[in-house]
Amino acid sequence: MKNKSKLTRRCNQIVFSFIAMVLITFSSLLQASPLSKEEQAHVIIVTSPTAQKLQKLADDIGTDIYFYVEGLTAHFGPISSGETHYVTPSIVLNTGEMIIGTEYIPKISVLLSQVGSVNHAVVSGEALLSELIITNLKKTQYLTLWNARYNFEYLDLNDFNNLKGLEVMWGGIKIIDLPQKGKLSYIEIESGKLEDVNNFERQEKLNSLVLKTKKSNGYKDLFGNKSLKKLTLVMGEERLEVSSMKNLVYLYLFYPKHEDFEKIEDLVNLEKLEIWWGKDDDLSKIQLPNSLRIIKVFESDKNSIMPLINLPNLKEVIFSGGDIVKIPILENLPKLEKLAISKTKLTSLDGIEKLTSLKYVRFENNEITDISALFPLENLIEIDLSDSKFKRLEYIGKKPHLDILKLSDSELESVDFDAIAKYPYCSISIEFTPFEMNAPDDDLDKIYNLWEKGHL
Repeated sequence: MKNKSKLTRRCNQIVFSFIAMVLITFSSLLQASPLSKEEQAHVIIVTSPTAQKLQKLADDIGTDIYFYVEGLTAHFGPISSGETHYVTPSIVLNTGEMIIGTEYIPKISVLLSQVGSVNHAVVSGEALLSELIITNLKKTQYLTLWNARYNFEYLDLNDFNNLKGLEVMWGGIKIIDLPQKGKLSYIEIESGKLEDVNNFERQEKLNSLVLKTKKSNGYKDLFGNKSLKKLTLVMGEERLEVSSMKNLVYLYLFYPKHEDFEKIEDLVNLEKLEIWWGKDDDLSKIQLPNSLRIIKVFESDKNSIMPLINLPNLKEVIFSGGDIVKIPILENLPKLEKLAISKTKLTSLDGIEKLTSLKYVRFENNEITDISALFPLENLIEIDLSDSKFKRLEYIGKKPHLDILKLSDSELESVDFDAIAKYPYCSISIEFTPFEMNAPDDDLDKIYNLWEKGHL
């Protein structure tokens, strides 16, 4: 049945090709009405040697493949949204449907140019790929391989010299060779089985790299890269000479060691730093560059957290997870507007009272019982104490700009209504607290009145 199906499919392709040639000839000779976009696309597909070769190769292994033509039946989706830049764009059909790698249906979707060459290929839903299919995609500008199945372990992209964006998510590939003459700007690779990536040193236009693997050490060839601005890396056995990548703007490291950050202060363009699972106590000795605007630390040990001192451009600090019990050292940060410490063992806010530039503070899911350190901070716009041990809401100091106070899921038991009346434009959330559940009728009436006035 399968062979018969393939034969029928091939016969249909031959018939369609013949019909397409007849349509072209008839339209040209008789100057008939122009073909519709769908008819033009069909002609391009059935007369494209690349498309027909890919169709046969996909048929041979039982993989569904669909073709679209740029400007006729589909087009590239946006490559960016605001400050977010996508590794590869979607394929947007004329119907508005978007084809992206996260689809569950196993298939290959190919966007052709109007001369029949491959511009973009999206593999999704555990579709099976062969080496020959990969080879015949070598002219593409973008390649998305999302959870594909492979009958090979070596992904050879040496001749993909038009490639601008590459996305390889999961699957069984062990070795990837990047293009020899790379135009790659954006790469994202996530795999638990990948062992090596070659030719990083040839990617002279590489702007952004996400490399999340358990074993791969290929990133050592990035040392000295001058084009890279955004790097996300799960550290392997090799160490990272981060100071050699002088133009980095965004750096996100998982499981880093102190030596990975040696001379990081020399990265004068670095604006954002994220550290995940920092367990090395010596990380606390890092000296950060003055250019830093945002630092985020996730699931890291308290002893590994570096003091944040004399950073004139720092605007946002986030600590999430880990065993923090007190506010880390934060001094001389004149532009700091946002401080978030969540999902830790934080018990006290002592230490933030001198950070008078703060506008947004988030301390949800902690052990906090005392918030008196907030009293002198007059520029606060938002305070989040959700899921904390905080029990009584009283006057918290002059706060002319206070707009939001979140106490949901906390241990709040009582409210001083006279005190919170001093914050006439503040929305205060107290859902799922003992106070909300046990308040007497008089207090409930006050709550409803405050709600109507926009306080709650």
